[in-house]
Amino acid sequence: AFPSFTPSIDLETPRFRTVMTQTEVTATCVVHSAYDAKVSWLLDGKDPTSRTPVNQASSTTQSISSNLTLPSSQWKTLNTITCRAEHRCFNSTEKTSNVKG
Repeated sequence: AFPSFTPSIDLETPRFRTVMTQTEVTATCVVHSAYDAKVSWLLDGKDPTSRTPVNQASSTTQSISSNLTLPSSQWKTLNTITCRAEHRCFNSTEKTSNVKG
């Protein structure tokens, strides 16, 4: 059996000024895990629509980076954004950020 290992998650959200001056904003989630976890996003607790572009790349064997890009107009309506990491070798782990201005 694999040792129980819960990944740590860093969630970076765009600055207020960026949201107010750019037409699109990007949130970045970095999952630090020895496993190739699946990273997913929740907007206000719901799965974003399939039209929302999500890029996931394994930058190293120890971390996975995922970017979520949204129109600023949609970002301004959000209350929370959540990044979730899932893998069969550990319980799903998530980090939520309150983004309401």
